[in-house]
Amino acid sequence: MGRKRSKKIDLKPWCWYCEREFEDEKVLIQHQKARHFKCHLCSKRLNTANGMVIHVAQVHKETVRVVPNAMRGRETTEVDIFGSLGVPEADKADYEMRKRGVVEPEQKRARQGEGGQVDADQLKWQLEQHRLAMQQQQYAPPGAVRPPFGHAPPFGGPPAICSKTQGQVHTSRVQRHANISGK
Repeated sequence: MGRKRSKKIDLKPWCWYCEREFEDEKVLIQHQKARHFKCHLCSKRLNTANGMVIHVAQVHKETVRVVPNAMRGRETTEVDIFGSLGVPEADKADYEMRKRGVVEPEQKRARQGEGGQVDADQLKWQLEQHRLAMQQQQYAPPGAVRPPFGHAPPFGGPPAICSKTQGQVHTSRVQRHANISGK
């Protein structure tokens, strides 16, 4: 019999702000410059969040308080990160443990407070996110081809209202057939 293989997982470089993994450190740095350290006014790419704050303050005379496109709880500009350098040790250890399957992901843990109770503000935020997601699914994106007025929308959406008959609701033949046959 052969030796048992070690279950060591090779961790790839990952972004502290959004937890995305990358093949190597150079790609991670490019990502951080493009997504997290980019000036929202002139699109200049900077090396760190602190560099972005200083640039916006000196050049544009504005203040930046959060890192763009960062996860909740990691928007701070006070942590100076460049690639994998500067990531807090506690977060490194937490990420490593989650990758090995020892601890639940942060998003799952963040849903419940102490004792399994959900914070009221957190619940409101989750509800708003859910409503936005449902609204995006319900309506077609701008510029999409919509059915002509008076025709039933696809996939059993709400019936169309006809302006010629003072707002009476009309259903298509297909919908009426489905209602009659009980499907």
